[in-house]
Amino acid sequence: MTILQRIFYGLNVLAAVALIFAYLSPYVDPSLTWFFSFFGLGFPLLIFTNLAFVFYWLFDSPRYALMSLLVLAIGIKPILRTIGFNKVKDHKQGISVMSYNLGGTAYHFSGKNKKEKIEEFDKLIDAHNPDVICVQERREWMIPILDEILSDYDKYPTDSLRTCIYTKLSVEDNGNIAFETKSHNATWIDLRSGENTYRIYGLHISSNLVTDLTEDISKVWERTRRILDSYNEHSVKRVEQLDIILEHAENADCPVLITGDFNDIPQSYVYRQIASRYTDAFLEHGSGLGTTYRTRLPGLRIDYAFGSEELNISNYQVIKSDLSDHYPILTHID
Repeated sequence: MTILQRIFYGLNVLAAVALIFAYLSPYVDPSLTWFFSFFGLGFPLLIFTNLAFVFYWLFDSPRYALMSLLVLAIGIKPILRTIGFNKVKDHKQGISVMSYNLGGTAYHFSGKNKKEKIEEFDKLIDAHNPDVICVQERREWMIPILDEILSDYDKYPTDSLRTCIYTKLSVEDNGNIAFETKSHNATWIDLRSGENTYRIYGLHISSNLVTDLTEDISKVWERTRRILDSYNEHSVKRVEQLDIILEHAENADCPVLITGDFNDIPQSYVYRQIASRYTDAFLEHGSGLGTTYRTRLPGLRIDYAFGSEELNISNYQVIKSDLSDHYPILTHID
């Protein structure tokens, strides 16, 4: 081995070990340690890094490509959770449920081009015409704007909580599971459609400082300790909050759809908690990386739609729009 090959092989070993740690992330409760959860956060990047090493060694010294190939092969199942292989469908039957974190729209709705951006949001809603819209991070001053655009919808709850569900359909019951802030809640409604009733949850569970890591790579090292401490704290909170939501949903006597901003990726303990009981709509109908959070770190899917066993999910899509830092997701149920 030349000196350059030794350097690259050493880096390859680090990337392979990091990917193995990421594989363990869904199986280790973050209340025990943040260590594996942190590597899970970088899962898509670690996949691409190991693939890059495979291609490098194939052209340089093919036998050294074996390490990353084996590590990637071991993780084929979690890799398949990251990438959707379904054909894109133009299916618009049934009840359409949109989930949209509006956090980034606050900048656009209050900036110098706010009129154009509000019109753009209006056109987005008109184009997809969802029956139900579950929003997160709805600022209080945005409520009159949304009420005007969504004048054909009823909203639940009617107060200034930052999570809210708008719907055109008949609602038999509704409520809210409150957490520690106005931003983090699980709002729910029981919809009546024909002879069927559906329980819809629109949630936003605990956030963290991961955006500091993903948006400003040049300052990672000076912020690492603060980011890790915050990530650990909020990972634990997400587990606790999701436990409460799942326990609540178990008491529903109708099919359930749980959608919203989970603030965690598929290679996480939180995802494994819910995916062991509910169907991930993206895996059934999504395509590509399914990215829902707009950032420099590729492949961050943190917004989801999960259906109970008896719920028929007929389509799912991520809508590409730069109005917010999240892309809206749209799920069709029958």
